[in-house]
Amino acid sequence: MDIKVIIADDHAIIREGLKSLLEKQNISVIGIAQNGREAVDLAIDLEPDIVMMDISMPDLNGMEATSRIKKEIPDTRVIALSMHSTKKFIDDMFVAGASAYILKECAFKELYQAIQEVIKGNFYLSPAIARTYVESHMANPEDTYTPVFKQMTEKEREVLQLIAEGAKTKDIADALHVSTKTIETHRRNIMKKLNIYSIAGLTKYAIKEGIISLD
Repeated sequence: MDIKVIIADDHAIIREGLKSLLEKQNISVIGIAQNGREAVDLAIDLEPDIVMMDISMPDLNGMEATSRIKKEIPDTRVIALSMHSTKKFIDDMFVAGASAYILKECAFKELYQAIQEVIKGNFYLSPAIARTYVESHMANPEDTYTPVFKQMTEKEREVLQLIAEGAKTKDIADALHVSTKTIETHRRNIMKKLNIYSIAGLTKYAIKEGIISLD
């Protein structure tokens, strides 16, 4: 079976390393994306079997990109790549629609197995974090944590990321092809929903939620 893959990561070394590894396994890499927005566009255009998705990317993060890809092409599987091993990040990616979650430090040795599992319709979680993740769920069965996806609309999450990355209102409006007044409305709604009323506070929230990263 010819498996078609898109790799989305903002680090060139990671992209090239994954591409080389996959091609050695006779897996076709049909597209490379440097951010989540490129990943969504490529996935819609090329309809891959799998998207290898970094979580922390500029412009549009991996969680948001995964959600959009699954809405547009549900049969495409997403394998999340992350340096984060906490339950919150894993939950957010699975809620967004990912079929697998791999730690970047384990990616090169686990990637092929993860691909084989998700192609069969199964889920995959790095063994290095699986035990801790399950124990966390067992210890907190009534966990009321609400993923960021359920707190804001898709457009609000997109605007939040761009605000947290330091983009000005006019630049955000131009990028999203809307008016500055629309962006100001989104910002007010975001602040009200999160009960955060400063750009610094929104940025801190975005970092905590994995919407943007500090690297």
